Amino acid sequence: MKLLDKKTRKLPKKPEWKIILDNLMYHDQTMLYRICMKMIIHLDKIKAKEIYELMDTINPGSSGHQLDFEQTLGTNWPKPIAQREIDREIVDKVFNIADQYIEDDKLTELLRSWIYREQTSFLSMVLEKRHAPLAEVVDSLKRFFNISIKSIPLTQDEKIGLRVFLIYRLLSENLQYINIAKKYIKLKSISKLLDHTIGPAQGNGKLGGKSAGWILAQNILESKKKTNPLFANVNYPRSWFITSDQILDFMHYNALEEFVFTKYQSVDEIRQVYPFLEYIFKHSHFPPDTRYALNMILDDIEDRPIIVRSSSLLEDSFEAAFSGKYKSLFLSNKGSKEERMNDLTNAIKEVYASTLGPDPIAYRKENGFIDFREEMGILIMEVVGSQVGKYFFPCYAGVAFSTNEFRWSPRINRQDGVVRLVTGLGTRAVDRTINDYPLLFSPGQPNLKVNNSYQDKVRYSQRYVDVINLETKNFETIEFDELINDIGGYFPDIEKVVSFDRGGTLVDPVSHLSEFKNENLVVTFNKLLGNTSFIDTIKDILKELEKAIGRPVDIEFACNDSKFYLLQCRPQSSFSAENMVKLPVNIPSELIVFNANKYVSNGLVENIRFVVFVDSDKYKECKTREEMLDIGKAIGELNRILPKREFILIGPGRWGSRGDIKLGVPVTYSDINNSAMLIEVAKEKDGYMPELSFGTHFFQDLVESNIKYLPLFPDENKTVFNSDFFYKLENAIKQYIYCNENQESVIRLIDIADFNSNIN
Repeated sequence: MKLLDKKTRKLPKKPEWKIILDNLMYHDQTMLYRICMKMIIHLDKIKAKEIYELMDTINPGSSGHQLDFEQTLGTNWPKPIAQREIDREIVDKVFNIADQYIEDDKLTELLRSWIYREQTSFLSMVLEKRHAPLAEVVDSLKRFFNISIKSIPLTQDEKIGLRVFLIYRLLSENLQYINIAKKYIKLKSISKLLDHTIGPAQGNGKLGGKSAGWILAQNILESKKKTNPLFANVNYPRSWFITSDQILDFMHYNALEEFVFTKYQSVDEIRQVYPFLEYIFKHSHFPPDTRYALNMILDDIEDRPIIVRSSSLLEDSFEAAFSGKYKSLFLSNKGSKEERMNDLTNAIKEVYASTLGPDPIAYRKENGFIDFREEMGILIMEVVGSQVGKYFFPCYAGVAFSTNEFRWSPRINRQDGVVRLVTGLGTRAVDRTINDYPLLFSPGQPNLKVNNSYQDKVRYSQRYVDVINLETKNFETIEFDELINDIGGYFPDIEKVVSFDRGGTLVDPVSHLSEFKNENLVVTFNKLLGNTSFIDTIKDILKELEKAIGRPVDIEFACNDSKFYLLQCRPQSSFSAENMVKLPVNIPSELIVFNANKYVSNGLVENIRFVVFVDSDKYKECKTREEMLDIGKAIGELNRILPKREFILIGPGRWGSRGDIKLGVPVTYSDINNSAMLIEVAKEKDGYMPELSFGTHFFQDLVESNIKYLPLFPDENKTVFNSDFFYKLENAIKQYIYCNENQESVIRLIDIADFNSNIN
């Protein structure tokens, strides 16, 4: 590098960088020597030859001219120690060399920058502890942003390093997640999160998987706003976070530690003890400092409705989804401060208790997570929506998937995605419901509808709406027509949601000024999908998130006042890849049990030894709810006893639905998780109609467990359903479980070996 000529220096004769050095000499010699080391490294980078000569005098061989140590000292001897410390004489020599190569202004800038970094090194020191206490992290980050020297930026390497430390400490230890998140989550973004975070001051918990996924997606989309104008309308509800280790404080405060080991009990034992366990949790108390922090959250929220969402360490992660396994609870957040506090703490306790419920424990055992010390973070999110009369709800909400695992048309590609859309709260999109149909469409092929005729559009339209009743302070499901009547026929953006049924023709509203109360309304979303940028927005969100995360994603969203709100994002579960299956030809008709002509996904189920068949006519004859629940319990027993993935479940309606159990067998994940396939039989005369429940928590369970799903429509033309197969063979159910007369009459257990012996 070329030497500089500084003989023509103007006054003041002593440049600022020398004044800085003098100041360090008198006030902070430790920092002076650290700054000197940084200057030595810098001079080495710019190839100042004098620094090599100086270093050779301090540490022989350091300049690259290696001594022959093997000859003089032997291969296994340490090198001689160099000068132990840098003294003032060396500092002067180093900066005299720097003076020859670097302009005064640049030297001053370098010194100020290094001093700034030394002053902010406390943040790195805190974060390098890996599990630094929350209070220390919060305090260090605030000090970092309050330092007055803001004109000297961090290097890109330093920024990334600090981001990685904070992401690891607060969001996730998963390297896949960290590698993606460090590109998008900025330091100021994390600082803002901590303003809305509470937890044990000396704790080291994280915000949990659901929060981590949502925060990552938010930062990815924010980074794309400058290049994609559609994202200008993407918003995020106000939220607050409770760290995952707060549940440990809660359990310790109430001496509940022994419940942690209930996870090693059988699912049956857990199912029996869980109601008692939940009762104990809900009648326990939070420590005073936690109640104080929750009180501050309530002051911040004021009286807006909220949802208390689970956010466990494992939830929505790259390893597993835990779709719907833990609870998320809506609160009206109305009443006195004491009432609101009681409602909030009660909801948090219920979410805490759900970590020890039978379904999540069964799921953890199934996926090899049972020994992981699961902690439950809490995400408190403001509910998106408007108050209309006594009700609170968003105009529309739903779930969207970047890949479509179950396509209703051969013209739809897997990459075209799928969306489940409802008016009102999005619970009807993520839960499986009875007698109702969310709108299903593919953002990549929006014109390829599931239902095309007028009759089907009306018949398979949404009839019920989930809302928060602000008068009763409850979450409620009401008929859509009743809602319209109660609120006077209008809610914001209703013209995008409904069409008018006028004697066999569906007519879209001209504007929001139409007389909606005087019309026969059908939920079609015609104007939303046809006249707005909604489809393009959804499509671009899915595309950008999948591109950034490097795998398919699913999101939850809500929309109100023409604004799109992202509520959740996680990696999408998918069926394991299988080769195309070639069906055998010329099968004798007497050997065909059933066939299907639509909604058939690719897959092969082999080595089936049993078929568990629920007789739809007998099930319908059950006189009481208890009798129907008994059917679900018997299915659960068979699921635990029969060999895993060697039996098929066949029965009427929508299994695992929320609502009227007359139209669907009442089971949960832990009642079906060992089956190889679930077949739903849709007999129109009985009112049993399977819903194409792609995107629901129920469907996600089937996908993650690789349980094949098939809906059968025996009343349709060219469909074979040989019901005699299930009756001409012996019912073997009593050979495997104890059952009462009703259970034996409704459930038939067919041993395939009996069938094979009959045909041979």
